[in-house]
Amino acid sequence: MSELGVITVEKRSTVSSKNNKQLRRDGYVPASISCRGKESVSVLIKADELRRSLSTYGRNALFKLAMDGDSSVTGMVKDIQYSTINREMLNVDLQQVSLNEEIRADLTVRLKGLDSLEFKKLMVLPQMDFIRVKGLPQDIPDDIVIDVSNVKGVENINIKDVEFPKGIVPEIDPEQCVLSIVEVRRGSSVKDETSEEEIEA
Repeated sequence: MSELGVITVEKRSTVSSKNNKQLRRDGYVPASISCRGKESVSVLIKADELRRSLSTYGRNALFKLAMDGDSSVTGMVKDIQYSTINREMLNVDLQQVSLNEEIRADLTVRLKGLDSLEFKKLMVLPQMDFIRVKGLPQDIPDDIVIDVSNVKGVENINIKDVEFPKGIVPEIDPEQCVLSIVEVRRGSSVKDETSEEEIEA
């Protein structure tokens, strides 16, 4: 496993809506660290540092969470709440993890080879935006890549058809459809004709 990135977190004693707003104005993000069997710890993180860390290491990366006066713990970003207006980070949920215990994660579906489909007059209709998987924290990727460059015609790609990284197991029915490959239809001359009787009905 490659060297972990470091995110500095600070404990906070005051937790309130008013305090959270002030933290955001000062360039921090209110956060909490959860651990199985223990109470969550309220902390704060510098917003810029968190953005840089996620951009450098990835959304599902493991980090060393360094806290003043305490030994650091290994954790990952479980969830981020954003403002619907300006995409400001409102709150961050961090999860302390063990490298020996499996965790669950929702991985975004990313498509590869879309240009080849366009040449074949085919297109993709996504049926799922993400796939729930489980695996050791250090094995969890940022997303699941599905290569459609070798698709020759209309078909459905199900969970059982997707190649998952070593150690990653989907927690969804193998027959669940992830995406459909369909033909591109342009300029259809067929028009819907509705009689007056149908309109009145």
